[in-house]
Amino acid sequence: MSFARFLRFALDARAQMRYTDKRRKEKGDTTVKDLYQLSRALYDEAFPGEDARFTEALFALGFPKHLLAMGEGADLASMLFALPYDIVTEEGVQKAHYLYAVATAKAHRGKGLAKKLLRRAAQAGTPVFLRPMSPSLFDFYRDAGFVPFSPYREWEGEAKEGDVSEFSALSKEEYLAARDDFLKPPYCRMTADFLSLSFSLGGAVGCDGRFAALYEREGDHVLFKEWWGDPALAPQAASFLGATHFVARTPDKNGTPFGVGIGVPAGTVFLAALD
Repeated sequence: MSFARFLRFALDARAQMRYTDKRRKEKGDTTVKDLYQLSRALYDEAFPGEDARFTEALFALGFPKHLLAMGEGADLASMLFALPYDIVTEEGVQKAHYLYAVATAKAHRGKGLAKKLLRRAAQAGTPVFLRPMSPSLFDFYRDAGFVPFSPYREWEGEAKEGDVSEFSALSKEEYLAARDDFLKPPYCRMTADFLSLSFSLGGAVGCDGRFAALYEREGDHVLFKEWWGDPALAPQAASFLGATHFVARTPDKNGTPFGVGIGVPAGTVFLAALD
């Protein structure tokens, strides 16, 4: 089994996929099935303990069409997903890609492979962006040409009972419409398919015209990954969801950068990441 230096699968027809697999098998090359198994193994190595529901949803959405990978010999050395995402501007909607699961196998680290993949992704002609997994990685992405953007603040508190009679769970479509009402261009807007990944571990909640929030639950805690509207309602929203404690994120021009990107318009707001 051997790899091309770069593998980018964008196979739109099952017949083409089967044909590609057959030809690659005859030549001893990597098939789509091989790549699935190898990329799952690398993902599990790089992100141990990931929720199985989320991992299944991620690969269902991103594999093979949105996978960018690099191999060395018979090894899958480095990979990332370039997931479709929109940027809403004053001129209209601009197609972009959110980069996720940037991973390099332990045996191949220190060779600059991840940076090569990142630069390859940026050559697609659309803006690309991501959320570094830790503050220490911002320098790594700067070295790859990415620029920090979207300052934000994070606050936390205890859940508090109150009048939640007008609060309600929001569907993906309802949440996307609600956040459009709160935001002004330019801002990143996830697709409904992308939002399904966050919904696999949480959902959305809101109150018409007062707030809308995307959240994930972990035990008695809730993370409001995006909070739009009146922050004073966060304690009641946490109580409404059955949590005892919450953390919430909101844009703040005096805050710290949330993400890094290439080709992203100045002033773009981005908070919905798969972290």
